[in-house]
This record gives sequence, structure tokens and C-alpha cells, in this order.
Amino acid sequence: MAGAAPTPTGKGGKKALDANLNLVPFIDLLSCCISFLLITAVWTQIAGLQVASSGGPPDEQKKEQTIDVKLLMTEKGYSLTMAGAAIEIPKIAKDGVQAFDLKMLTDKLKTLKASLPDQQAITVQPEDLVAYDDLVNTVDTCIGEQLKNVTVAPLN
Repeated sequence: MAGAAPTPTGKGGKKALDANLNLVPFIDLLSCCISFLLITAVWTQIAGLQVASSGGPPDEQKKEQTIDVKLLMTEKGYSLTMAGAAIEIPKIAKDGVQAFDLKMLTDKLKTLKASLPDQQAITVQPEDLVAYDDLVNTVDTCIGEQLKNVTVAPLN
């Protein structure tokens, strides 16, 4: 038998206590685990959303140059509020399911960006029942329309 203790040679039929262990499978397992952990660590950095936190006082200099734009995500759809005026974007029926209208949101954000070219900030406020996938698609749409400072804040 390979790797087993030698057969007893002395009196009493006792086996010798020294044995050779094959450590190659253990080293292979550790190297696979280390490579898996390194690869998944990179994936977690790629999958992260780059949004600002809603805590802390706002910067007064930036507030003078731009207006406060909020995008509310409710069960009825989007509500884009800026300078006291609200634009309602209702949900659309997509394959029998109510979905957020990203195309109309894109058009409204293009109009906003055309009228305010210096505007870079928007606050997205989802309700608790809004799916995470819808929130990610909305943030991606805002970033795609050159609104680089996206803040996700809870709905008051």
C-alpha cells in the first residue's frame, strides 16, 4: 500500500507510529481557494454602484450653481421635481406587468440637461417597495444622461 505504515516487525504485532502523508492534494485545494477568492474580490469592485451618500451637510457653493432635482420612484411611476415644479412619468404596461418608463425618463432628463447644461446632480428617492433592479436601471439612466452626481436617498 502506498503511503501506509510499514508492516509490524517487532513483538506484539504493534504498527509503527510514523507514516508519510501526501500533502499535494491539500496544497492543490489551498491554491484553488486562494485563486477563487482573488477573482471574486475583483468582481465585487466591478459590480459596485458609484453613488453619493445622502448624509452630511450639502455643499453651499454647488447649491448656488445648480438647482435641487429629485427623482421620486413610487408605485405609480416616476415624479421628477425641480424648482418646485413636478413632472409625472407614469408606469407603462410591459408584457402584462407594470414597469418604469425609462424611455420617457431619458427624454425628460435630456430636456432638463438641455435647459440646464451645468446641472450634474440628481437625488433618486425610491419607495420601499421598489425593486433593486429598477433602482439600478434608473441610476444607470441618470448617469447616461450626464448627471454624474447621483445620490440615492430614502423617501421622506
